Amino acid sequence: MKNSFFKIFLTAFICAAVLSGCGKQQKNLSFHTELQQKYLAADYNSFLSFAKGAEELSVPDPIKISFKGNGSGSYSFVLSKTEDFTDKVTYSCGSESIELYNLEIGQTYYYYAESGQYRTKTGTFTVDGTAPRNLYIPGITNVRDLGGWKTATGERVNQGLIFRSSKFNADQSTESLLSAEGIRALKDLGIKTEIDLRTVDDNENGGITESPIGENVKYCSVPLESGGNIILLNKDKFKDIFAIFGNKDNYPIVFHCSIGTDRTGCLAFLINGLLGVPKEDLYRDFLFSNFGNIGGMRTNSIIKTYIDTVDKAGGSTLSDKIRNYLVSVGVDSKDIDTLLEVMSPAKEGVRE
Repeated sequence: MKNSFFKIFLTAFICAAVLSGCGKQQKNLSFHTELQQKYLAADYNSFLSFAKGAEELSVPDPIKISFKGNGSGSYSFVLSKTEDFTDKVTYSCGSESIELYNLEIGQTYYYYAESGQYRTKTGTFTVDGTAPRNLYIPGITNVRDLGGWKTATGERVNQGLIFRSSKFNADQSTESLLSAEGIRALKDLGIKTEIDLRTVDDNENGGITESPIGENVKYCSVPLESGGNIILLNKDKFKDIFAIFGNKDNYPIVFHCSIGTDRTGCLAFLINGLLGVPKEDLYRDFLFSNFGNIGGMRTNSIIKTYIDTVDKAGGSTLSDKIRNYLVSVGVDSKDIDTLLEVMSPAKEGVRE
C-alpha cells in the first residue's frame, strides 16, 4: 500500500484556503466549506441549522497552493509528507498554482515546483485537524475517511485505510455513477476492496459482481437489511463483514450501501466505536451525512438506539461493549484485533 494512502486528487475549482509562495509555511488550512466549519464548531445536535439531507453540501473545498514560477507556464508540482521527499508524488501543473482535494487532516506537507532547471524553494503547509476528512469523488455523495477522528486518549485514528461512501452504481442497474475523474480519485486513494452492503434479492445492487472502480478492486457483496435497528436486523452478517477487515491484504477498503448513511453509518459507528472515538464524535460523524443529498434528514436517535443495543452486551467502555456484542453474534476476535492493529495510530506497519 506504499503511497496509496497518500495520493491526492487534483482538480480546478474555486478554493477557500490559499497558500502563496514556496518557502513559506502556513498552518491550519481547512478544506471544509464555511457551512461545514460552522457546524463542526457548534454542538453536534445543531445540524438542522446547517444541513437537512436534501441537497449536496458534503463536498469539501480544495486547498490552493500558489508559487512563484519562471513564467514557463508548465511545471511539475512535487508533494510529500516527508521533508526529504522520499514518498513524493509529482503532478503536472499548467500555471503557478494548483488546487488539491482529499488531503489528510492534521498532516504537514512539503512541496516545490520545477520547470526545466528552475526549482522553487521548498514550502510547507499543515492541514487543519478538524474531522471528518470528507472527500470529493465526482459522481457520488457523502464520502469520507473513517480515519482522522481522535480517540478518547487524543490519538488520531489512521487515515487512508477505510472509507465510507454512497453507491458506485445505480440501484437495480449496472449503470456506473462514477465519472472518469471519480474513478481516478478512488484509484488515487489506493482502494483494493469494495464492500457493497446493498441487498441482492431485490436487485438493489444491480446484480453486479465486479467493482465499478475497476477489475483490480475486489468486490464483496454482504447484503444488510434496513428499516429498523440495523445492528439487530443484521447480527448474523457482521461475521462476514469483519472477516474482510480481518485480512490486511484487503486494505484500503471502501464500504457503502445506497446513499451511504444508514447501513453505512451503522458500520462506521461500530468501527470507530471499537477504536475508542468518543460518543459525541460518533454522533457528529453520523449527523454529518445530512450534508449529503441523502433523501431526507437523519437524527441522533439512530445512534442512540445503537448505543442502547450494545450497552446490553456489557463492558467498562463503549469500545468494550461493541466488541462484546460483535463477538456474541459470531465475529472472530482475531478479525477485530486485526482491524484495531491496522487503524490504531501506534501501529502503522500495514502501510508499508
